[in-house]
Amino acid sequence: MVEGLKAGRPLVKFCRVLPVAALLFVTASTYRYYRGPTRMVRLTRSIEIEARPGTPPSMIAAAVNLPAGVLALPLELTVFGSPYREVFRIVAFSVLGVIFWFAAGRFIDDAIAWRALRSGSRWRLSDCLMAALIAAEATLALFTPALVPGLFLPNTWFMLGAIGWALLGYSALVFRVVQFRAYPRTGNRRNRGAAENNS
Repeated sequence: MVEGLKAGRPLVKFCRVLPVAALLFVTASTYRYYRGPTRMVRLTRSIEIEARPGTPPSMIAAAVNLPAGVLALPLELTVFGSPYREVFRIVAFSVLGVIFWFAAGRFIDDAIAWRALRSGSRWRLSDCLMAALIAAEATLALFTPALVPGLFLPNTWFMLGAIGWALLGYSALVFRVVQFRAYPRTGNRRNRGAAENNS
């Protein structure tokens, strides 16, 4: 069984690739935003401000690592009103997002192994709880603007992130439930072994 599981694992470990890819994406977006050219935006006839075009990297970091909000947002309250709040949000969401990207990658790895072996791979309660958390938080993020109007205005990045994480979370949750039902129980294996010895 163990050798079969190892044989069914892909060469690329998504649980390692996805966290690194998310970090690199946020880093590249931040670099491009702050190194790009600025433009003057006219607020009134006499007032012009210098602004950077594009989506702020703090919004991109929050959208890409949306489930990390359950950990990052309480931490962000400690720096509320600070001039470094945007930097803190980028770092907090990016670092804490590694946990959720790792869980998403492990789901993909297990799903590939399941498809290759046509049998159950190792089931973990932590993966099932993580999938439920991701699904619940993404659903809440999708419906909060409609349920609490005026709380915040979601942009395209936020909505795409919420939809993507919701699909990923529900897919992982369904897979973990099916995986749990197909996973061989220890007691059943003992009973089968005893039956074979008696025969």
